[in-house]
Amino acid sequence: MNSFLPGAAPTPLWAAIHTPFQSSLELDEAGLRHNVRRYVEIGLRGVFCNGLMGEVWALSLEERKRIVEILCDEGRDRLGVSVVITAASVNETVDLGRHAKAAGADHAVLMVPTSGSRSDEQQLAYFRLICERLDMPIVLFNAATAAGTALSPASFAKVCEIPQVTILKSTAYRENLQLRAAARNGVVVSDPLEEHYLRNRLDHGQRILYADPEPYLYQVPGYRPIADYVAKLDAGLDAGQVMDEHEALSPLRSVFNKWVMDPLIDGHMPNAALKHWCELIGLAGGPVRPPVQPLSGAQVRELERDLVRCHAPGLNTAVLSS
Repeated sequence: MNSFLPGAAPTPLWAAIHTPFQSSLELDEAGLRHNVRRYVEIGLRGVFCNGLMGEVWALSLEERKRIVEILCDEGRDRLGVSVVITAASVNETVDLGRHAKAAGADHAVLMVPTSGSRSDEQQLAYFRLICERLDMPIVLFNAATAAGTALSPASFAKVCEIPQVTILKSTAYRENLQLRAAARNGVVVSDPLEEHYLRNRLDHGQRILYADPEPYLYQVPGYRPIADYVAKLDAGLDAGQVMDEHEALSPLRSVFNKWVMDPLIDGHMPNAALKHWCELIGLAGGPVRPPVQPLSGAQVRELERDLVRCHAPGLNTAVLSS
């Protein structure tokens, strides 16, 4: 079985990655290659690129393609690649998908249109249209809004009839139970929050962690707590035997929620904090592009204090600002 896909053993770990920029705001190609090598070293099976964490709104179509080319080249046979292909038009979306397939990507990712902008019938027609034109596995990203899930369980059941659809990444946490019940034809629903994974594994049999940035923020070379506790679950250990390891990550999760997830839920993009955290642990990050604003000096110092207090792994204390 392809170890990049759900249900494989060992359980595949994926993470949504940021896009590193140089100080000039140009794409940092060398930094991206460096990051790929780190992702492989810490045990990731794949990455999710050109999404919200990747500042997709600030990338040209050419840059989006170049990022895919670099990831596929540097990570070939070692790191899977999922590519957000959703664009302003159907033709651009299909073009990005065909490019991703030619470059060697494993999945194309489609953002679920919000229910307020398209009816259920139009959502389904959109997915069918794209999938008819792309011969590759498709991941759907169902991002929740204040109004709830963008994809209804009834619509999802119909979407599961499209052969290319393999995974639903869904942040509609309150509705995920209904979405799982609606899943058909082997389509897997993945709640991306690592914090939820143990319970999702035990209660719902979730055998992929198609995650947010946690796997490369919490893990560094020589210290892979997520991969370790997931491997123990794969080996048949019960929850009680891995609970302590799972709970040991609670301080890191608190910092992650404060600086990444809580702002994201409130509609404030957390890319500047994410990138600074990455730089502190040896990943290429760089600045953010407008309209996202950099951290203030006070915010930089606060984030660094939070990471020091929770004993974040891999911190290079020599580059701390305070």
